[in-house]
Amino acid sequence: MDKKLTDSGAKAYQRSDTENRILPYYNWHRTLDRTLLMVDVDSIEWRIRNGEPIPVGVMEVTRVDNGKEVNPGYLQAIISRFEQRDFQAKAARKLAKMLNCKVHIVLFREDCTQFWVYNLSDKTGWTFYEPQEMERFLKSL
Repeated sequence: MDKKLTDSGAKAYQRSDTENRILPYYNWHRTLDRTLLMVDVDSIEWRIRNGEPIPVGVMEVTRVDNGKEVNPGYLQAIISRFEQRDFQAKAARKLAKMLNCKVHIVLFREDCTQFWVYNLSDKTGWTFYEPQEMERFLKSL
């Protein structure tokens, strides 16, 4: 295939905006009967092993703005939100169990200089990571 055609074709499909394009559907869905549940999972970490993708972690990701203090109360509020609102923690745990992996909440500083990770599967405490440590954590999954 012609490289120029491939490059220009790829550029045609690249998006430059960061708009959450499913937000209108998500908001509409929340108005429906509460027995109809839609819970998004932020990401699934995968590793390629023997040429096959293997799920190694379900990740629920949330952000803290630069300059905002992260203290025990802030971290507890995140856990409470995941456990009590929209069944998010319960659904993520169920998915992780089906995939035979763990689910984690990842709180990241807006500029990706600090990370806090909570093991939602085992309900174990928050661990703080700097960027290189976070990379090691992800590789360890």
